Amino acid sequence: MRSFPGAPSHRPRRPQRVALLVAGAVAVGGLVAPTAMAKDDEDDLRDQQHQVEDQIDQAQHDIDEASHEVASTTRRLERAVGRLSSARQHLQAVRADLQDARALQRQLARALVRAQGRLDRVALELKAARAEVARQRKLVRDTVLGIETRGNADLAVLDAITSSGSIQELLVAGTAGSMILGREDQALAAYETAEAELADWKAQVRAARDEVAAQKQAARDNLRHIQGLYADAQHTRVQVRDLVEGARHARAAAVNARKNDRAALQRLQDREQRIKQQILQLVQQQQDDSPTYSGDTGGLLHLPVDGPVTSPFGYREHPIYHYWGLHNGTDFGAPCGADLWAAESGTVINEYYDEVYGNRLYLNIGTVNGSNITVVYNHLSAYDVSEGDHVTRGQVVGAVGETGWATGCHLHFIVMKDGVPVDPMGYL
Repeated sequence: MRSFPGAPSHRPRRPQRVALLVAGAVAVGGLVAPTAMAKDDEDDLRDQQHQVEDQIDQAQHDIDEASHEVASTTRRLERAVGRLSSARQHLQAVRADLQDARALQRQLARALVRAQGRLDRVALELKAARAEVARQRKLVRDTVLGIETRGNADLAVLDAITSSGSIQELLVAGTAGSMILGREDQALAAYETAEAELADWKAQVRAARDEVAAQKQAARDNLRHIQGLYADAQHTRVQVRDLVEGARHARAAAVNARKNDRAALQRLQDREQRIKQQILQLVQQQQDDSPTYSGDTGGLLHLPVDGPVTSPFGYREHPIYHYWGLHNGTDFGAPCGADLWAAESGTVINEYYDEVYGNRLYLNIGTVNGSNITVVYNHLSAYDVSEGDHVTRGQVVGAVGETGWATGCHLHFIVMKDGVPVDPMGYL
């Protein structure tokens, strides 16, 4: 996240003048101060520069507020977008569940119709079975009454034997007796069969009624589930609408804050650029008697800090504004308060604070292969040297920090060749 100055140094340092000189995504360039520069002209330019810094100081509070507003509105927008995404996913899930529940309700309705139809059929079969039982019961009763009316069947047979005039008559009488006894057995068997079928149909009716009741309960339960899902969907729909509106407002606020921030930064950068051009013009008018070097630049500079490279020189996405632009230096990871070393012997030509790079230190190391080389240390938590001091290679010049628009403790190290940022790794 974006951090701002205000915390005390990690170790005692000398008092320092801190002023705002804002740079954009591309550094404003080194402020070359050749040793051959006439003292009066140099003083005049530095006075003009300090006057501009004093004027810029008046705008620092507004710029800080705008920068805080950018960070705040951006975070608010990100949170709103996150909540909106979650709400939309939830609404989508609820709609899917609602669709499934409605499909289940249709299935339950069809199942209920089938169960009710089966109940109606078995009810008719039960009615028919009861009628059959009644009929068989009457047949049994009629058979028994007929036997009783004609007398005991065994006596009738005996009487037939004793009164038969011939074997033919005896056979006829015997057959009649057997028929009487057979009809009684048939009637009883038919009645028992009808009773059994009646009991079976009663059981089927009970099962069909239970199934109908279960289907009705399932349909009622699913209907309540649908009603709950519908209420949830309605609530989530309103929530999504509110979140969309909130995200719209947050996005507008973030865009407006960024516009104001960048406009102010551009105005201040233009002022600093004019000062830089004046200094460069004066440098061109006079011969530079600063130290010179010719040869291979690999390994020319001492490492500025003890730490790994965390972000190289080149184009990348800005960690705060998320636009694609030039990362004009090399980032080294190191804890806040760690020593920063002079990359080469030279003169400290400027120290100041700006909102983008925090506390800055410009070290002019002279001419290399015909071009002026200035190294810049950014996001410092404190200084160990002062503007105008001559330092030697490896000397401690400051401490690692996270001032300005930093995303954590680190050193943003810039190498400028005639005021233009180049890849520091070509010199380390």
